[in-house]
Amino acid sequence: MSDLSPTPQFEEEIRAAVAVPLANEQFVKSLHTRLIHQAASQRKVNRPFFLRPAWVTVFIITILAVSILVIGPQRVLAAVRGLFGYIPGVGIVDQSAPIRLLAEPVSVTRDGITVTVTSATLTREKTQVAYRIFGVPGSAYPDHEDISGCMQREYLRLADGTQLAQINYGYEPVPANVNEAVFVIPCIANTLPGKAPENWELPLRFVLAPPDLTVMPVIELSPSPQVSLTPGDSANAKPTALADSSVTVNKVIETSNGYILIGQFQPHSKPGESFQQTGAFKIRDASGKNISYSYPLDVNDEINLESAGMSGVGWAAQFKAAGLVYPLTISFSGVDIFPADPDAAVEFTFDAGANPQPGQEWTPNQEILLAGHTLKVTSISVDSRNGYSFMFQVDPKVYSASVHIVGYTPNGGGGGGGGGLTDGKFNASLSFAQLPTGVLTVTLSNLAVIGDPITWQGQWSPPTPRTDLPANPTPQSGLCLTADSLAQLQPAPSTMANGKALIYEKLDTGTWGLAVYNLDGSQKQVVVPNGNWGALSPDGSQVAYSASDNGIHIVDVASQTENILPGAGGFNLHWSPDGKQIAYVGMGDGVINSLFVITTDGTPARQISDLSYESVIGWSPDGKLFFVAPYTGGAAWKVYSYDLVSGTTQERFTIENGTPKFLNPKLSPDGNWIAYRGRDNSSLYLVHPDGSDMYLVLDNVGAAGVEWSRTGWLGVSLKGQNSTESTIVLIKPEGCEAYRMPSLLQGDLEGLFIP
Repeated sequence: MSDLSPTPQFEEEIRAAVAVPLANEQFVKSLHTRLIHQAASQRKVNRPFFLRPAWVTVFIITILAVSILVIGPQRVLAAVRGLFGYIPGVGIVDQSAPIRLLAEPVSVTRDGITVTVTSATLTREKTQVAYRIFGVPGSAYPDHEDISGCMQREYLRLADGTQLAQINYGYEPVPANVNEAVFVIPCIANTLPGKAPENWELPLRFVLAPPDLTVMPVIELSPSPQVSLTPGDSANAKPTALADSSVTVNKVIETSNGYILIGQFQPHSKPGESFQQTGAFKIRDASGKNISYSYPLDVNDEINLESAGMSGVGWAAQFKAAGLVYPLTISFSGVDIFPADPDAAVEFTFDAGANPQPGQEWTPNQEILLAGHTLKVTSISVDSRNGYSFMFQVDPKVYSASVHIVGYTPNGGGGGGGGGLTDGKFNASLSFAQLPTGVLTVTLSNLAVIGDPITWQGQWSPPTPRTDLPANPTPQSGLCLTADSLAQLQPAPSTMANGKALIYEKLDTGTWGLAVYNLDGSQKQVVVPNGNWGALSPDGSQVAYSASDNGIHIVDVASQTENILPGAGGFNLHWSPDGKQIAYVGMGDGVINSLFVITTDGTPARQISDLSYESVIGWSPDGKLFFVAPYTGGAAWKVYSYDLVSGTTQERFTIENGTPKFLNPKLSPDGNWIAYRGRDNSSLYLVHPDGSDMYLVLDNVGAAGVEWSRTGWLGVSLKGQNSTESTIVLIKPEGCEAYRMPSLLQGDLEGLFIP
């Protein structure tokens, strides 16, 4: 290999001329690659031209010297730090060496299970492999949380036997002179031994990336002190400028329609204090407009790097930039957590008896005063880890406290909640090698309390104005609702007042349950005080729900009489159009997320699919049941229909742009459209059941709950960036007629009836 290092004499002349640090070989190669790519295209990676080695050195050092003289040493160093590119769906990649890709997808099928490597991206620093699995039966997974399945990690194996392990959301880099490897999956994640094929091997071949591969520049920024701290209500108080940078934008990616910002949030608390973020961060432009954003999953590794070695967190936001007014303000809200009195402690006792058993519970409801605050011990229970769990109800200023059983040393423990930040509750657990018994003395200490609300803010503007974005973009065909148009919606007309909505919400009792409202917000009726996964019958007269006894219950809304379907248990309930059957996803007793249908007259349930982690879409007018099953990995879902008469299943198409989390697909009553949540976990799409005419109907509005009425109205509950905020809208997609439902309806929409 030729030595590309510059001669000492030449370097000395350059240093004397421009007074910059010595360039090392990696710097030289990186800058060369970047300059070649930028010269060829701002947005594409093109095949570089090549110089003879002797001329490469002169070319690079000359360009470096000219760059420093023109733009200054600090800006050159900032540019050097940004010698990376962004590939949509892959993430940020190192461009200091040629990028290689998977030559073609590779699939292997065994026992009805298919593993497919869909793509691979090879850079100097790592290898990223995207793969997905389909067809794993539910019976291959554990049916209880305390049972663990396969935990072995996949790896790449080279021809000489070298194994490349996982690192930073990828694998160790494949050497530049190696163009083949085998992707090895020892066993499918979380499957039980012997329940699914093991030792999968997929041969991969790599080629140079084509010249038209889209790679967007990643601009690294030096932190600047554009930060403000607002105590209390930030909307009514003037920000106070600070000298540090608690909210920073560290990387910027210019996308085709906007930006991806990557940064850090590192609040500076006093010694002994900590900071608790409350809600998602917000972005608004200089006109005060709140900007809807999504979280770009393909930059997870960068977020982790931003979070490493600090007390704060990394953050990222992707948004559309047309019509925005700069600068943008990024704000994080939260509170300081600090000790009330480090020396304060208090004791109480409870009698666990001579032989306490897992699941046993005591409800002392004892109030205790600690450091001037009241803590109520609501329950103490024995858990399965040889320990005790303590549940507390506290006043709004309390965050948490330490729990200790006098005379016993725990070997583990935990807790959660957040006190006044989470419904005034927190819990603490202790586990032991041998469970303590008898009369136990419990010490409470280290009470942590919640300070006043604080908002940290930082600002960002693009380095150069965008000329490729329209000030008033033309709405996409079929798009009915955006974050901007949401505020303009009118209330539903009085003609809809007699319609009904089933809402899963926090009730006045503090528990979560199901309530039926008229669509004008009147005549609230709590039908299920402690159930979930509700479904409103097609005529609005009955509610089916999943109960804590793992059964399916049916409540008559008018009479409040209740019927329990024998042997049924599951979630994701869907009524048939005639109200005589319910499809659901069953679990328990060896069943993991498989699809069942049960009649409402009590006939035993019928299993119609044994795939894993399925979701019901709905019933077509001709009685077919539509459902989806997810691929393991990625965001793809395979759509099926099942004919209950013939007992046959038909594969329809694959949804490639859905959310990998909770797709929540729903079939329209006429059987013409499937509504589902998009990959950004916020938008809503419609598609025909054969996979045709897919289009965006709600764009980045926080779509969560989705329901159709039998008259063709589409109801969607929208969750704001702060999850406590909720709005429910009604839409007729074919004409985009849309209304806002009353603000009283603040939960998740789980049923809709409009006469």
